[in-house]
Amino acid sequence: MATNDCHGENVQAMGNIVSSFQESVTCRAILVRRFQMKAFLTLFLFAVVCVRGQAIVIPAWVNIEVGKAYERFAEWKGQDEVVVFPATTDLHSGGRDTYKHIAYVNHAAKTFPFDLTVDLGDIGLDVPATRDPGYATNFLERHGKLRHEFPGVALQVVGNHDHNRVAGNGNWITDKQIAEVCNLPNLKKGHKVVFAEDATYGYYDIPRAKVRVVFLNTSDHDDAGGGYYIMATKQLQWLADNLKFSEPGWTVVALTHYCVKDFGNWVGSKTSLTNGDVLVKIYEDFVAGKAGELKGVKWDFTANKDCRFAMNLIGDSHFDASETTNGVNYVIIQGYGGVSEKDFPAERAVKTPFNFRTMMLVDIVVVKPAKRELKLIRMGAGGKARDRVFKW
Repeated sequence: MATNDCHGENVQAMGNIVSSFQESVTCRAILVRRFQMKAFLTLFLFAVVCVRGQAIVIPAWVNIEVGKAYERFAEWKGQDEVVVFPATTDLHSGGRDTYKHIAYVNHAAKTFPFDLTVDLGDIGLDVPATRDPGYATNFLERHGKLRHEFPGVALQVVGNHDHNRVAGNGNWITDKQIAEVCNLPNLKKGHKVVFAEDATYGYYDIPRAKVRVVFLNTSDHDDAGGGYYIMATKQLQWLADNLKFSEPGWTVVALTHYCVKDFGNWVGSKTSLTNGDVLVKIYEDFVAGKAGELKGVKWDFTANKDCRFAMNLIGDSHFDASETTNGVNYVIIQGYGGVSEKDFPAERAVKTPFNFRTMMLVDIVVVKPAKRELKLIRMGAGGKARDRVFKW
């Protein structure tokens, strides 16, 4: 069993892969064996990274999955200008080690030219262990620290389980806490992320490609009184105000946890997003370049020139599905959550069986603004068969 020295502490790195090497390793990463793949990609068969005093093994299978996804990325990208980022969702790591997959995604950034990283929520709170407020706070902080081991922009979308309702009234985690731990560190790293007053929603621009990535909060706790699936009109007005562009040719990608359309629901579910009708109308009028008003929220996109809406990328449902309505692509990615056979809407969705101990389930989002198309490249479970292309 290898010994890993993490900030002066000896940490035993568990696993058969590690135990096969009888030597000390440092927390930066070790090179055991190297081989060349297509597009001159160099991969490492084994590594250990140190995150805030904890050693996390990067197993061989992670590098293999990263390499396969990169080959498809490089082939599809060609010489085109792209924006690329990995999207994880529904890690639900309370009681599971899926939080380590954040480190695996950060490790993939050594191969992919990520412009940012994205997590679509439901990190693993709202389970029996997190009834203890102190435990829940530490859990949230670990998640935030892992996310921000990535040196670039790391955006956190709020999920419906991220306020830790299981702790009872008075002990919920607030939007403000989530923002302070998971989103505001982007500013400390020097990145120009634009946040609303409530930093659980905002946007990040990639000017070279004229792409704006907007992240929203569909479980608006602080402004909307803690509803399960709700967006306060304050947030929707902010969105409308920040989808106006003075320059032509901007492309928008929106990120939410919950799907505003019914196709994201489980069998028999009647849940819906409070004020979701306003969100849909804003999306559709942005595509059409129109002005409008609903429930006191006003917008005017008539001055936008050649601006496009690529998609609303969504988690929550625990399966893959998509729908295009009035020019708006709504795209759900499966992530790490599960759904029983009785709850799974097999007629309109796909779910890929996988074991998080031996594979990832991450979608790499690749946007080609000039060609008005994007591709989701599956890194891990399902592989090439779960790649999807969308146009607008």
